[in-house]
Amino acid sequence: MTAKKPRSRRVAKPTSQEDLISKYQSGEGVSKKSQQMLDDLKQRDKSKESSVHDDPLFKTSSEVDRVLVDYIQPQSDNPRYLPVKFAKRDDAESIASLTDCVVCEKDIIENRLDKSNPRYEAVNAEIEEIKGLAETLKHSELIHPIAVWRKNMSDYAIVAGHRRYYAIRYLYGGLIKVKVKIYAEKPKNISVLRHIENFSRNDLTLPDALSSYSNAVTELESIEQNKLETNRASIVTSYLGIGRTTFYRYDKLHDYKLHVMPLLENRIVESLRGLYEEIIKAEEKGREEVEKYLVELFSDGKFSKYLQAPTVKKVGRTKQYISLPKVKVSQTSAIKRLLKEDVTQLELGIDWDKVDFDDPKMLEAALKELIKSLTK
Repeated sequence: MTAKKPRSRRVAKPTSQEDLISKYQSGEGVSKKSQQMLDDLKQRDKSKESSVHDDPLFKTSSEVDRVLVDYIQPQSDNPRYLPVKFAKRDDAESIASLTDCVVCEKDIIENRLDKSNPRYEAVNAEIEEIKGLAETLKHSELIHPIAVWRKNMSDYAIVAGHRRYYAIRYLYGGLIKVKVKIYAEKPKNISVLRHIENFSRNDLTLPDALSSYSNAVTELESIEQNKLETNRASIVTSYLGIGRTTFYRYDKLHDYKLHVMPLLENRIVESLRGLYEEIIKAEEKGREEVEKYLVELFSDGKFSKYLQAPTVKKVGRTKQYISLPKVKVSQTSAIKRLLKEDVTQLELGIDWDKVDFDDPKMLEAALKELIKSLTK
C-alpha cells in the first residue's frame, strides 16, 4: 500500500507590529463584536470632546512606567539643571577624576566647579536643597513622578523633576528603576510645563527665574502668536499662572534680557523690582537710553539708581559768618587742644590743604569735624 504523502502546511510570515496596528485601526482581523466595542468607545469619546482638547497641554499623550535612572537625561536648557558629569565606571578612581562639574553618584553629590564660575554659590545652595529632599525620600515615596519624554528606549529627556532626579541618583545610584511620567514625544509646551513647576518654588535664583520665564514666553509666542499680539498679558498670566504685577516685571526684564542676564549672573543686581523701576524711568528717554544704562551698570559693577537728581543750589546770598559748634563743659580738653596745639598737624582725617579758609561755609564744616574728632 502506497503511503500517503504528508499534507504540506503553508506557514505565514509574521506580521509586523505596524501592519497589526493598521489592521486593528481599519477593522481587519477583529471580530464583529470587538469592532462594535471599538466603535462604541470612539463614539463615546467623540461625545465628550470639548474645546479644551485643542489646548497644547492636552495634545501630548503620556503614560506612567518605570525607567532605569541611567537612561534619564538632565537637560541643560532647564533652569534646574546642574552641570553634571557622570563617571564611566562605578569606582572611586573614575569618580575622583571628574573635574569642573557637579558630581552626582550614589552617596556623593559635590560641587567641583571653579569658584570663579558665576553659578558656584547657587549650585552650592541647590545641592543642599537636593540633600534635604533625599532625606525626605528615604522615608516616603515620590508623590510626583519625574516627567520625561522618550527620545529612544535608552534616552529619556527630563521635562520636569531635575531635583527629584538628582536626589534619587544621590540616594541609590543609576542602576535602579524609578517611576516616571513618560510623554510619547517632546511636548510642544515643554518650557511652559517647566516654568509652572520651577517658578512655584521660592529658591530659584534670579537668573534662573528670568531664564525660566523667557523660555516659557518664547515658546508661547510660537504657540499663540496671534493671540499674544492683541492680548499678551491675559494669555501669559493664564498659561503660566502668575499675577499681572509679576508678568509686567518679568516681561520688561525679558525684553532687555541680553543686558539684564549678565547683571543677575554676576550679582550686580539683586532686586528685580528695583531694576524694573529703573528701566521704566530710563525708557522715558527711549530704548537706547535703557541699553546704555544697563551697559554702564555692568561696567561699574554696582547697581546705582538711574538719573539721580543733581543737587540744585538755592539762589540767595552766600554765607558770610561762621556758627561754632556747641561743646559741653565736660569736654574742655577739646578746647584746650584746639587753643594750644597746631591742630592742622594732627591725624584727624581732615585734609587741611583742601580747606578754603576764605570760604566761611567750608571753614565752619572743618571746625565742626575738628571738634567732633577731638572729643572722641
